[in-house]
Amino acid sequence: MILVSPRKSGMLRAKDLERLVSTKKKTALIVSASRNIIRLLARSLAPAGWELTICPFSEDPVAKLASGPTMCVLDADGPPETLRSLLDTLYTKYKDVICLLLSHDTNSAFIRDLLAAQPLNNVIAKHGGISAVGERIDETELIVTCQKLYARDIFGLQKYMSTWGVEIQEHRVASTADKRAAMRELQAYLNDLDCFRSIAASVLWAADELVMNAMFNAPRDAEGNPKYVDHDRSNLELEPSETATLRYCCDGRYIAVSVTDPFGSLDRDVMMKYINRCLGEPAEIEPGRDAGAGLGLYIVFNSITQLAFNIQPGVATEVIALFYVRGGPRAFNESGKSLNIFLLQ
Repeated sequence: MILVSPRKSGMLRAKDLERLVSTKKKTALIVSASRNIIRLLARSLAPAGWELTICPFSEDPVAKLASGPTMCVLDADGPPETLRSLLDTLYTKYKDVICLLLSHDTNSAFIRDLLAAQPLNNVIAKHGGISAVGERIDETELIVTCQKLYARDIFGLQKYMSTWGVEIQEHRVASTADKRAAMRELQAYLNDLDCFRSIAASVLWAADELVMNAMFNAPRDAEGNPKYVDHDRSNLELEPSETATLRYCCDGRYIAVSVTDPFGSLDRDVMMKYINRCLGEPAEIEPGRDAGAGLGLYIVFNSITQLAFNIQPGVATEVIALFYVRGGPRAFNESGKSLNIFLLQ
């Protein structure tokens, strides 16, 4: 399943947030011919306060937009031309509507074409490893994503944990020595969980890559230029205001890792480049960088179950990676992959 939202709907001034959330009803138009998909969405979204209107493709979903829903959920297995027409209408006449596009094949040429043609930010994949039969949605992921898009409350690893009482471990990283110590603590944590070796390796690799990005790629100088991108990666001492934060936890379903930097220097164009790579475009080494360096986030995406970028430009970037562990390595490998970009202006 793919969830996508208009670029402009992700750019909201803080002073407008309270007014929007308190006055706009959570109404969703669901466009699908699949009874199972409709049931799964209703079971997830109705209890979260969404009022749902169901519309099959045969009933002219474009006309239904006149009722002014807060969110539109489109099944990408519907007629392609109908989908394109509906999306064109959304992005020309109803720019404030959150658009969620559902698909079971993130690598399809049709999905890549839609991402290239429309200002879409969020991609959520069906998690095939969760259920051996039938269409399945990770309800927590769906509810959290919709609420983040609606309320513009985007930061926080705890949002993805379904169990009250889970303790989040935290490490402040101000140097390469801190990073090495934090990685040792994370490895010990995974050992205590009796985590499968192959999944633990993916968690450690992704966490290390995300911390390195927060230390060497995120910091900016007074002119806004990268400060440490060419620095010796074996020895770096960050300024106190540049410190990155590593957090991690497990709720029995997922191991979750987040890395936060105080810069918010990632932009949408860069993230869309990684979306296109992760959805099937060939991965290329970025000009002017050491071999393989430009592939870091691409490789991270291919080692996780969910990856979310929470970005407030000039303020903070938080990257959250989740790894499905309930069913072991086979279920982990069969689970779909999600990529989300949340922008808060």
